[in-house]
Amino acid sequence: MALFSKKKSNKASGSFTITEEDEVLGYLDEVFRRRVSVTFYHNKKAYETDILLLEAKNGVMRIQQSSSMRIPHGADISAGFPMDKTWWTFKTKFALIKEKPYLLIPKQIRHAERRANQRTNFSPREQVKVTILEGLGSGKGVFGMARDISIDGMSLTIEKAMNLANEKEMPPNPNLYVKGTRLAMVKINRVPGCPLIETMGTAHRVHRDNKWILAISFYKLSKQHQAMIQRFVEPRLLDFKPTRRSLKRRQELDAQSGGPGAGVAAPSRGGAPAPSGASGAPSPPTGAPAPPAAQAAAPATKKALVIGPELMETLDFLQTNDSPIKLLPGNTPVGIIKTLSEEKPTLMLCGTEFKGRSIFEVLEKIENMGAMGSARVVVCSQNMHAKDKIKFKMMKIEDILEIPEGKETQGFVDQLLALA
Repeated sequence: MALFSKKKSNKASGSFTITEEDEVLGYLDEVFRRRVSVTFYHNKKAYETDILLLEAKNGVMRIQQSSSMRIPHGADISAGFPMDKTWWTFKTKFALIKEKPYLLIPKQIRHAERRANQRTNFSPREQVKVTILEGLGSGKGVFGMARDISIDGMSLTIEKAMNLANEKEMPPNPNLYVKGTRLAMVKINRVPGCPLIETMGTAHRVHRDNKWILAISFYKLSKQHQAMIQRFVEPRLLDFKPTRRSLKRRQELDAQSGGPGAGVAAPSRGGAPAPSGASGAPSPPTGAPAPPAAQAAAPATKKALVIGPELMETLDFLQTNDSPIKLLPGNTPVGIIKTLSEEKPTLMLCGTEFKGRSIFEVLEKIENMGAMGSARVVVCSQNMHAKDKIKFKMMKIEDILEIPEGKETQGFVDQLLALA
C-alpha cells in the first residue's frame, strides 16, 4: 500500500535513500507480496531469490534455499530489486538460522537507477508487441509486451517463451537467457510514431515482478532508429518521484477491511503467521467498548469517487438525499489524488476517457504514484467496445457495469453496493 511518509534525499547525486524502519519494511513487504525477485551478490557471484518470510520482530527475511549457495554466516551482501519500474539497492548480511538461509533486514534502501540513458514507460493501451529470437531456428524465443524503452535498451513482459528447435512452449525462469546472451533478432511492433524496428540485442536479466520480465540492450541499433526512439521518449519524461510505503499503515488498512493481512504482525508465505510483536499495526486496547447496537446496525453510506464531470452527470440518479452511495467528484488529476488520499473512497468509478485522454493512461499513472489506496475500480459505461473490455481485463479490472437507460436504476445501485 503506497503512502506518504518522510524520506531523505541525496540532492547531490539525485538519489533517494529510505531510512525509516517502517518504510523500509513497507518496501520489503511489497517485494514479498508481489513475488518480486531479489538479486544479491557475494564474491562477485549473483544469486536470484524470493523473500519467503519477512520477520520484522527478529530483523530477518527468509530466502529461498539454493544448492549453489555457499555463503558463510555473517557474510556481507549487496542486494537489489526492481520496483516502480526502477532499481533499488541495499547492503545487508547473510545469516544461517537452523540451517536455513536468511538476509538481515537492512537499515536503509537506496534508489539506484542503472540505465545510462533516460527511458519512458508504455501505457497498457499502446500494446507494443516484441518478438525476440536467440537464433534463427535455434535457441529460445520470446513473445511479449513492451514495458519501457530507451535508445540503448528496453524491458518487456514475457507472454510466451519457447524452444525454437522443437517449437515447444517453456515456462519463463531466471535462467531463460544467461546474462550476455546474443539475440539474433529483436522485433518491436511498433513504438508510437516509429515504423517497425528490427535489430539485434543482448540479454541482461530475467526477473519476476508479478509477471516475468526480460531486460535487454540493443546491439547495432541504427542512428535513424535511435533518433526515432529519442523523439518518442523525450516528451514523456517525468521527474522520478518515489512511492512512499508503510507496512504499519498497510496492516491497519487490511485489519479495517478484513483483508488477508488482518491481524498478521508480519507477512508470511504458506499461511504461517510471523512472530508476534513484529513491527505492524497496534493491537486494539483490551476491553474496548463495542459500538452501540443501533449504531452498528445502521447502514453506512459508501463513498465513490467519480472520474470526470461527464460521468458524474450521467450518474445523477445516484445524487439523492437517501442514496446509499455518496458521489465524490474527480474533475482534475490533483483533485483525484487528493480525494483518494483524504476521503479514502470504497469505489472509484470511471468511463473509458477522462478529458480527452484514455482512462488506461490515467489509471496507470494513479497506480504508479501509489495513490490508488484500497479503492476498487469499477468501469461504468454504455455500449462499451469489446476491445476496451479486453484492455480492462488485461489491467486486471474485472468490474464493468452497464449504466441503465431510463428509470430502471435500482439494479445498477444494487450491483455497486455489492462491490463496495
